[in-house]
Amino acid sequence: MAVPALERRPSARRFVILALGLAGAVVGAIALFNYLVDPYGMFGRNTLGIYISAERECKPRMVQGYPHNALLVGNSRIAMTPTKDLESFQFFNAGLGGGDAEEAYYFLYHYAHHEKLVVLGVELGQGDPIPMQGDIFGAPSLKTMLNQLLNLRTVEYSVHTIYGHFARLPTFLRADGSFDPTDWFEHWDKVNPAHMAWAVGTLKQGMRGYPAYPPLPMTCYSRIAECLRERGITCVVVIPPIYGAAASFLRDPSVTAKYDGWRSRLHAIFSNVVDLSVSPYCAETNFFRDDPLHFKPDTCVRIMNNEVIPVAKRAMQMP
Repeated sequence: MAVPALERRPSARRFVILALGLAGAVVGAIALFNYLVDPYGMFGRNTLGIYISAERECKPRMVQGYPHNALLVGNSRIAMTPTKDLESFQFFNAGLGGGDAEEAYYFLYHYAHHEKLVVLGVELGQGDPIPMQGDIFGAPSLKTMLNQLLNLRTVEYSVHTIYGHFARLPTFLRADGSFDPTDWFEHWDKVNPAHMAWAVGTLKQGMRGYPAYPPLPMTCYSRIAECLRERGITCVVVIPPIYGAAASFLRDPSVTAKYDGWRSRLHAIFSNVVDLSVSPYCAETNFFRDDPLHFKPDTCVRIMNNEVIPVAKRAMQMP
């Protein structure tokens, strides 16, 4: 005998409610787990350390909680600088892997207000990125926060963070925002002639082809200079050294001439520019043995303490 439809409905309704409840509990558990571990450091809950590449997510919160009166801004070459060894100022390192001029502007616009000094790393020939991406450092939207909480990749990163903490692995970032170079030394400070020759050749090819298009606009740098001027913050620009074998290529007058116009535009925007692109700091011993882009942390410190900070102190008329 068939069961009347009215008698089947409560059972179906209970099943739907149970299924929804179970799904909600799983989603809630995932969100709570990611919130409490906070692998990106986005919610201010992370007490285990940053073990993933998450500078853009975590540094906006870190810079607000770390006591400082100066900022380092730039790409990964700047991010390698251990700020604890810098003199005269207390720095927070806001360098970003692959950081560009637009990101530097928006980070400073949001988070540079009461600092005495900003040191801005600018790569030789760098201008506005193409295409521009817009402001990524404003307050995170509800959609962004939910994505971080409910994303299965975030679960993976949360597990990695817990494991890294209890296994005493080196963190990706220190509390001052500087990049922990432990893994970099392990992977990139080894002799590999074939790879190094290829990497240096790529550097030279890039310089030989500059500019491959009309000169890049420098509107982001103009905005940075104007913003910091309005806030009374001294800015010193540093053009980092080029690896020795490639720097020698820059001494060719025909190559140097290509960058003269760019240097002139940069000097017209900023009053204090320290150009170390061709300098004694280009010595190959200052760089990782299999990485011609990144100079070692002790070289970063010498550049800042011996070249950049003295210029800042003169600009600020400090003893």
